[in-house]
Amino acid sequence: MHTLRALLVRSFSWLNRARVERDLSDELNAHLQTHIADNVRAGMTPGEARRAALAASGGLVQAKEAYRDRLSLPPVETTMIDLQYAWRMLRKTPGFSAVAIATLALGIGANTAIFSVINAVLIEPLPFKDPSRLVALWEEQARRPGRPNPIGPANYLRWRERAQSFENMSLFTGTRLNLIGAGAPVELAVHVVSSGFFETLGVGPIHGRTFSLQETSDPSNNQVAVLSNSLWRTRFGSDAATVGRTIQLSGRSFLVIGVMPADMRLALRNGNGTKPPDIWVPLAFTAEARQPRGRGFSAIARLKPGVSIDQARAEMLAIARGLQAELPAFDTGWTNQVVPLRDELAGEVKPALLVLAGAVSFVLLIACVNVANLLLARGARRQQEIAVRCAIGAGRRRVVRQLLTESLLLGALGGVAGLIVAHWTLKGLLALSPIEVAGLDHVGLSYPVLAFTAAASLVTAILAGLAPAFEVSRADFTALKSGVRQVGSDLRRRAIRHALVVAELALAVVLLIGAGLLLRSFANMQRIETGFDARNVLTMRVTLPGQRYSAPGNSTRFFQEVTRRVRALPGVEAAGAVSFLPFSELGAATGFTIEGRPIPPPGQDYVTDVRVCDQGYFDSMHIPLRRGRWFTDREMRERSDVVIVNEALARQYFPDQDPIGQRISIAMTNPIRPTEIVGVVADVRYADLTATTKPMSYWPHPQLPYPAMTLTVRAAADPLTLAPSIEREIQSLDKDQPVADVRTMDQWMSRALSRERFSSTLLAAFAGLALLLASIGIYGVMSYAVSQRQSEIGLRLALGAEPGRVRQLILGAGLRLVVAGLAIGLGMGLVLSRALTSLLYQTRLADPSTIVSAMLLLAAVAAVAIYLPARRASRLNPIVALRAD
Repeated sequence: MHTLRALLVRSFSWLNRARVERDLSDELNAHLQTHIADNVRAGMTPGEARRAALAASGGLVQAKEAYRDRLSLPPVETTMIDLQYAWRMLRKTPGFSAVAIATLALGIGANTAIFSVINAVLIEPLPFKDPSRLVALWEEQARRPGRPNPIGPANYLRWRERAQSFENMSLFTGTRLNLIGAGAPVELAVHVVSSGFFETLGVGPIHGRTFSLQETSDPSNNQVAVLSNSLWRTRFGSDAATVGRTIQLSGRSFLVIGVMPADMRLALRNGNGTKPPDIWVPLAFTAEARQPRGRGFSAIARLKPGVSIDQARAEMLAIARGLQAELPAFDTGWTNQVVPLRDELAGEVKPALLVLAGAVSFVLLIACVNVANLLLARGARRQQEIAVRCAIGAGRRRVVRQLLTESLLLGALGGVAGLIVAHWTLKGLLALSPIEVAGLDHVGLSYPVLAFTAAASLVTAILAGLAPAFEVSRADFTALKSGVRQVGSDLRRRAIRHALVVAELALAVVLLIGAGLLLRSFANMQRIETGFDARNVLTMRVTLPGQRYSAPGNSTRFFQEVTRRVRALPGVEAAGAVSFLPFSELGAATGFTIEGRPIPPPGQDYVTDVRVCDQGYFDSMHIPLRRGRWFTDREMRERSDVVIVNEALARQYFPDQDPIGQRISIAMTNPIRPTEIVGVVADVRYADLTATTKPMSYWPHPQLPYPAMTLTVRAAADPLTLAPSIEREIQSLDKDQPVADVRTMDQWMSRALSRERFSSTLLAAFAGLALLLASIGIYGVMSYAVSQRQSEIGLRLALGAEPGRVRQLILGAGLRLVVAGLAIGLGMGLVLSRALTSLLYQTRLADPSTIVSAMLLLAAVAAVAIYLPARRASRLNPIVALRAD
C-alpha cells in the first residue's frame, strides 16, 4: 500500500495530481460529512469531531494524508491546480458564470473604451520630439480674459528677439488653396509657416526635405511646398517621385520638396479652423511685418531644457508689459498666454473626458459590487464544502487563495469579453466625438489600452472577490450538520450584501443626477435662439484662385453670377453668399471709428466682427431686419459705402442714438472711407452658442471683395439633393473651380453641439447601464433573501398570513435599502456634480426637478426589481416550502 502511494506521488504530473486530489477529496468528503456531523450532534467540539471523523475514516484518510505529506508542488503547479478547480466550479454553475462575466464585461468594456479615447487625446505622447517642452503661444485681450486671440506678426518678431526661455519659435496661419491637376480640382487646407516650424516640433520628412532659411526669409523664393502623408497617398499614389514635381495651387506653381510622416498632426486654432493641414508652404516676412497691424496668426515654441512653463509665462508677461509701453496704440490692454501644446490640442473636451472617466469608473464599481454579491450568494451554498476543507486541515489562507483564484478567472474572462464590448463601444464613441479633438483619428485597442484592460480585470477581480473570499473562508463546522442554520454567518453575510446594494444604488444615483444635469443643459443649448433658420439650408464653400480673379470686380461678378444661376434652379427658394458661415470656426474682426466721435484711447478701441455678404444671404438664412433697410441692387453691384450692423453693435456703441444714418470707418476697406449704417438685423450666433453675441457688421461684397465665399441655398425640400446641380453650375463658369464643405446648416449646428452631445449622451448611457446593474443587484439580493427565508415564509403562510402581507414584508425590507441608497447618493451627487460646472449651460447644480426625476426613476426601477421576488414569495406553496426545509 505504501509503495503504491509513493509510486502515485512520484509518477503523476501536476494535472494527474490535481485529478487524484479531486477524487480523493470527493470520496473523503462523503465520509467526513457524515462522521463530523454525527459527532457534532453528539456534543463534541469541532476539533474533537474532526479528529474522531479522521480516525473513523481509516485507510482512506491515511492515504490522503500520506499523499498530502509527500506532495510538494512548486507555486506554479499549485496555481495551475487552483485554476483547474476554479474552471470546474465555473462550468458547474453556468448561469452564475454567464451573469458574472457579462456584468464584468460591461464594466470593463466601458472603461476600456473611455480609456482608449483618454489615452489618445490626453496621455499618448505627441508625435514630436520631447513633446512636454512644446507650447502654444497666444495673445489675450484684457477685455476678454481667458480667451486666446491670434497673434500679430509685429509682436511675434519682438517675442522671438527678446524671449530667452525658448529654443525655437515659429509662426503660422491657415488658408485654403485649390489643387489643380493630379485628379479632380480640390480645395486644400494649407498652413503657411515661418522659419523653424518643423525644427520646433522636432519632426523630419520621410521623403525630401523641409524649408531652408532662404525659403522662409525671401518672399521671392518661397514657391515650395511640403505635402502631408494623407495628401501624398490619396492624390499622388504614395509615389516617391512626387518630390521634385511641380504642382498648381490656386494658379501658382509650387515645387514639392518633401513629404511628412503619417503621424504629423497639428490642429491648433488658426485661420483655417482646427483642421489639420494637407500641405505646408513657407511664410517669409517683409519689411512691413514689423509694423503693428492686424492679428491673425498662431505660434508654437519649444522650451529650453530646464526652463519651466511658469518661468516662460513670467518672461512673456514681462515682454508684453514692455510692448504696451513701446507700442501703446497696438498693445495697450493686451497680454499673452503660454499653453502646453498637449492642453491646446485637447481643446475644451478635456473636462468632459475627465468627467466621463469618473462616471465610467462608477459603472465598474457597480459591476464589482454585483459580482461580489453573486460570489457571496454562491459562497453561502458552498458552506459545507468549505467546512470539509477546513476540517481536513486546509488553512484559511489556502481557502482564500482558492476563492480569489476563482474570482481572478472570472475577471480574466470578463476582461476578454470586455475587449469585445470596448470594440463596439468605440465605434459609437467616435461617431459622437467632437470633430475638433486632435488624436481621435488613431483611437483603438493599442498596447497601452490592452495593458489597461488587463489591469482593470485584475483590480476588478480582486475588488469583487476579496470580501466574499474572506467571509466565505470562515470555518464554521456547524455547516456539516444538516438542518442547522448558521445564524451568525447568515446575519453577517446579509449585512454585507445589503451594504453592497446600498453602495451600488448610491453610485447609480450620482450618475443619474449627473446625466440629468447634462441632458437638461443640452436641451437648454438646443433652445438657444441663433438668429437664423437652419432648416433646409445647403452650404458649400468656393475659394477663388487669386491669380485668375485678381482684377478688380472679378470675384464679385463670379459670385453674383453663381447666385443668379442657383436661384433659377428648381426647388431653390433663396440663395446668397457670405464670407464666414456661422459655426464654421472662421471669422474676421477689426477696430473701427465713429464719425463725429474722438478716437478711443488705446485699449478701448471700438471692435466689430466683419462679414462680407450679399442680400441673398439674409434671405436664405431668414435673418430678420430690425430697423432700416436692406442693401439695394445697385449697392450689390458697385461700391456704395453702406453697411448693415447687428443689434449688439447698436446696443454697445449707440445706446442712446439711432444707429441708422451713423457713419463708421474700418481699416479693412481700401481706401478707408466713412460708411453709412443703413440697417440693423437680429443678432446671429457665429462662433459659440453660449457666448455673448459680439458686435457684427455686414459689408456688401463690392466693398470688401473676398475671394472665398460660402454659398447659402434655401431649398423647398431636402437641400442635399441640390448639391450636384449647384456644383455643375459652378463648374460651367470655371471648370477648374472646386467646392468644399458641402453640408447642410443643420449639420453645422450639430457640429457646434458635438461636445455637449458627446458628454450628455455618454453620461446618460453610463447612467442607464448603472441603473440596469443596480436593479439586477437588488433583484439578486432580494431573490436570494426569499430563497433563504423560504421555510419562514412557508410557515407564515401555513399559519394563515395573507399573501399581501408577505409581499409587504419583502417589499419593506427592499425599500429600506433603496431609501438608504437614495439618501447617500443624493449627498454624493450634490458634492460630485460640481465637477460638471464647466459643462453646464443655464442649469443649476442643485436643480430640483433633475434631482427628483433621477431619484424617482431609480426608485421606480428598484421597486419593480423588489416586487418580482416579493410576488414569488407570496405565491409559495407552504407545504412544499416546509418540506424543502
